[in-house]
Order: sequence, then structure tokens, then C-alpha cells
Amino acid sequence: MNQHQLQHFRGNEEFVKRLYDLIDQMQRYRRICITPFFTPEEASIAQSICGKQILYRMDGGYPNAERVRFAFLPYDDEEPAFPTICLKANYSSSFSKLSHPDILGAIMHIGIERDMIGDFIIEDDRIYIFCDEMVENYITCNLTKIKRCSLHFQRTNEPIQHEQKLKYETKIVSSLRLDVMVSTLGHMSRSKATDLIKAGLVKVNHTVNQQASTTVSAGSVISIRKAGRFKFLEVSNKTKKDHLVIEVAKYE
Repeated sequence: MNQHQLQHFRGNEEFVKRLYDLIDQMQRYRRICITPFFTPEEASIAQSICGKQILYRMDGGYPNAERVRFAFLPYDDEEPAFPTICLKANYSSSFSKLSHPDILGAIMHIGIERDMIGDFIIEDDRIYIFCDEMVENYITCNLTKIKRCSLHFQRTNEPIQHEQKLKYETKIVSSLRLDVMVSTLGHMSRSKATDLIKAGLVKVNHTVNQQASTTVSAGSVISIRKAGRFKFLEVSNKTKKDHLVIEVAKYE
């Protein structure tokens, strides 16, 4: 891997180097290499690097997981055993409502590296955490309280079906330029939207995009720091002034 190749992944150079190291290990020793959990952006980079040349499988512990692990395969007839387990705890949401930042903060507080943890799901009065089996005992012994809630995590093998909650909205934009979309979705001025984009605080399809003039295509996911994550679904109509009526979904 040379510097020219790294230029395509500006801002993610260290991740890309580690990725190539893992692929190299797989090819050199002809054995399966399983990665830590990748963010959606990292997974997108890994897929683009692997292309059709590197055999791989992805898994996050349940269907449609956001954070996933890769297994790089030396042979196409191998099915890797991902060392991913699911921990479950019950709690009373009427006593104290927990949020994703609460859970992430508690996990970080006990010293677990973020890439050892996949998704975590809050569903009714249950919390599910997907993690590497190496940290299972540490989490069950040390993650016993979040805010005012006492918790007892234990492994579960129950099938998890979780759909991301979306809030559907209709917006009107003058164009599909990224700065216009960020301004509209984030309820901010266009100049502020441009500043955020240039500062690397906006992602399109999990990759930082610093070009305000980029045209956003239908199906794209736009992430705006501190404003949320949105999926641009389609252009549904035009106004009399030729502005575009678009349908978007905000991730909740």
C-alpha cells in the first residue's frame, strides 16, 4: 500500500493501514482474520477496499446491525464463527428512562474499548449489548448500574429483530446541493451549513464529505454533527417556483 492509495481515504489513514495489515495476515498465513467492530463509515471503506478481490463476510450479531465485524477469508467455502455474543438486562423504564448516550457512557466509564462493542438496543424494558466474547465477563461483573438503574447483564441467545425508528418528513429545497440539504435538515443558515461541511462534521453515506457543492442522490444517508442522521428518500414533487419537494426520514 502506497501514499497514493491512502489519499483516497483522507482522515482514515490509520484505520486503512490496520485493515491492510489484517488482510495481509490472512493472505500470508491462509487463515481467517476477524476484525473488531467497525463503524458504518469504516465498514463502507472496508467494502470498497475488498471489492471482489478479497473474500469476506460481515456480521453484527443480528440482521441489519449498524456496527459490524468483518471476517477475511482465504478460501470461499469457509464460514467463519464470529466471537460475538449478546448480553441482555431488564430494567424498569418507568423508574428511569435510559438513552443510548447513557449506555455508551457507562461502557466507556468501565474501560471497554469502543471497537469491542457493537450495537446496543433499548427496547421497552430491555437492554441488549452486542460485544466480543472476550469482554463478556468483564461487562457482566462491572456494568451493574447505569444512572439510577441497577442492572444484571447475562448472555442471551434469543433472536433479535430490531428496526431503526424513523420519523418521516417532507421538506422543500432549492436544490440537492449538500450545503442546501444540510441547511434544511439541520434548521440552520446555509453559511453555517457550509462551515460544518468544511470542518468535516458532515458525512454522506458514512463518509466525511467536505464539498458543499456535492449533489446528494436519493437513498443517501446524511449525518450532521449534533443535528442528527437523515435518509434522503426521494424527490416527490416540484413547487410552482421550481423548488424541490423531498421526502426524508430522520433516525430517532
